Amino acid sequence: MLDIRQLIYRKEKLLTQKQCSYFIDFFEKHLDKVGTEGSTKYIPGKEIKREEDNFLCLNLSNLYDQPNFKEAADIAFSLITTMVLNYTQYLKLNISPAIVSNHMEKTNIRIMRYEVGQEIRDHLDIGDTNNRASCTINLNSNYEGGEFSFFSGKHLLNLKEGEGMVFPAEQIWIHGVRSVTKGTRYSINCFLSL
Repeated sequence: MLDIRQLIYRKEKLLTQKQCSYFIDFFEKHLDKVGTEGSTKYIPGKEIKREEDNFLCLNLSNLYDQPNFKEAADIAFSLITTMVLNYTQYLKLNISPAIVSNHMEKTNIRIMRYEVGQEIRDHLDIGDTNNRASCTINLNSNYEGGEFSFFSGKHLLNLKEGEGMVFPAEQIWIHGVRSVTKGTRYSINCFLSL
């Protein structure tokens, strides 16, 4: 019988320490371009609604045409493409031989920063979009808290520095990032759509 957690694919050492530092430094050098974003939240006893998050993000996709952003976006795109190919192979071998990745589009690539007290509450990566999966790459591990949370906190994951993860973006895949309690958490995130 399939354990639904098998649909979460993790790849250690996707990025080197030098690559992780490159993206963290890139974020910090472009603080004038960072902003917040919203996501579709599930709040027990209330309706599902779109709500602003309290972490900061630097959207590489939206800034692709800006000077200095093309290189960072292209590197992130290449790393995410590697993750998608690995994920597809993993699914073919372990779940279904009919899986294909050649139609997956990488959208909304961004670097995210969570300070102490910042989080993203349980939410869905679907809505008005055609998202089919989400990809996260952890850029550091010198923080506390900030666990990736699935299924309303029933499954918690800590990602290592340079580790990537892909998981489906469907209604049952409610997830979030727990509040950071010490240090600063950096990651790259994007949606994979058809």
